[in-house]
Amino acid sequence: MKNNFDDLLREALVPTDEPKETLNRCILQQAKKMQEPDAAAGRFGTKARKGGQIGAGMKKKKTVRKKFPAAAMIAVGVLALGSVTAVAAYRYLSPGQIAAQVKDQKLGEAFAGEDALLMHETQESNGYRITLLGSVAGKNISQYLEVDDQELSEDDRIYTIVAIEHADGTPMPDSSSAEYGEESFYVSHYIRGLDPAKYSLMRMGGSYSEIVKDGVQYRLLVMDNLEMFADRGIYVGVSSGVFYDTEAYRYDEGTGEMSPNEAYDGVNALFVLPLDPKRADPEAAAAYLEELEKEEDAPQQPQEMDGTDLLVEEFIAKLTPENIDTYAVPLEATRQICKADANGDYPYAWKLEDGSGADGVIFMDDSGVSIGERRICGYTYSENGLEDLKIETYMLREDNTVEYVVYVPIRNSSAFG
Repeated sequence: MKNNFDDLLREALVPTDEPKETLNRCILQQAKKMQEPDAAAGRFGTKARKGGQIGAGMKKKKTVRKKFPAAAMIAVGVLALGSVTAVAAYRYLSPGQIAAQVKDQKLGEAFAGEDALLMHETQESNGYRITLLGSVAGKNISQYLEVDDQELSEDDRIYTIVAIEHADGTPMPDSSSAEYGEESFYVSHYIRGLDPAKYSLMRMGGSYSEIVKDGVQYRLLVMDNLEMFADRGIYVGVSSGVFYDTEAYRYDEGTGEMSPNEAYDGVNALFVLPLDPKRADPEAAAAYLEELEKEEDAPQQPQEMDGTDLLVEEFIAKLTPENIDTYAVPLEATRQICKADANGDYPYAWKLEDGSGADGVIFMDDSGVSIGERRICGYTYSENGLEDLKIETYMLREDNTVEYVVYVPIRNSSAFG
C-alpha cells in the first residue's frame, strides 16, 4: 500500500516547470534552519586506493585508512534542482543534511553553494530504486581530507551522493541488523571514453561513507576531482558487488559510451552528471592520466619505518605456512571460497561487526603456488600495530578455487612478544 501511495504521488506531483535555482536554494536554506537532528547512528566503509589488489608476488605494505565520523541522519522535505517531485522532497535527505550529520560543515557549505549540483534523478534496476541526489567538487571543501599512499593530503575531490532502496518499499537493512552488508553495491564515477574496467573508484582515489536511515541507504562517494574531464562526460554507476563487474555495463571502445547491460542479473543503474563543459581542463586531464599510468607501473618504494612498523614486520617475517596457526588465529567471519572471475582473478569481500572490512581481488602470478599451501597476500594495521594487525591469506584448492581468510595474532604467542 505504501509503495502504491508513493507511486501515485510521484505521478501526480511531477511539476511541468522546473523551479528557478534561486528559489531552490532559498527553500534549502529555510529547511536547514527548521530541522533538528535525531540520534540514528550511521556506519562508514572505505575502499583502498587502487583497489588494494594483492597477489602472491606483491610486496607487503602498510595501509592507512582514514574515516569520517559516525553520522546521525535526519529526514526533511525540500525542493532541489532538476526534474523534482514532491515525493522525492519528502522521501530523501538532502546532500547538505548528510554532510551536516557526518560533522562536515565545510562539505555542507559546499553543497549549499552555487557550484553544487542538486538532483533527484531516479532509476529502477533489479528490484532497487536508485536516486542520484547531488554532487559537488573542489579543493579543500571537506574537513576530512584523506591521504594517499605517500601520506600526502588529497585536497581536490568530488563528492557525490546516491540513495539506494528497495523498489517495493521494503526497508534496507539497518547497520545494526544481521542482514546489513549482505547485499553490496559498487558505486563509482566513470569517464566517458575510458575503459571502466580500468578507471573507476578503485584506481582513482576512491572511498565512501554509507548510512541507512528510515529504510533508505545513502552512499557518499568520494574520488579524485574529475571535473577536468567535464568535456568528455562523467557517469555515476551503481552496480551489484564489491568491485567493478565487467558484465554490468557495456563499453563501446569506438564511441567511448557506457550503457547498462540489459541481460545483467543485478543492479546496474547509470547516470550522467550534468557538469558544465567549461570546467574541463584537457591539459590537467592528460597529466592526471599520465600520472595514473606512472603509479601503476612504478615499483613500490620502501616506507620509512618507526617502532610499530618494525614490530609488525618482525611478526610477519616469523610466519610460515607451517606455523601461522601457532602464532595467529583465523577470523571465521572472513573465511570464504573465491571463484575466478572473467579475468582469472579471485574477488573477495568481508565486513566485521565493528565496521572494519576490505575487498579486492587475488591474482595469481608465476611464483609456483602449491595446492593446499596457505600464503600471506597482504596485511593492514594502524598506529596500534600488532593490536589490530589483520593478515590476509589465501590457499589454492584442488578445484581451482581459492580459500581466503583473515588472521589476527594470538596475544600470548611467543611471536607476539
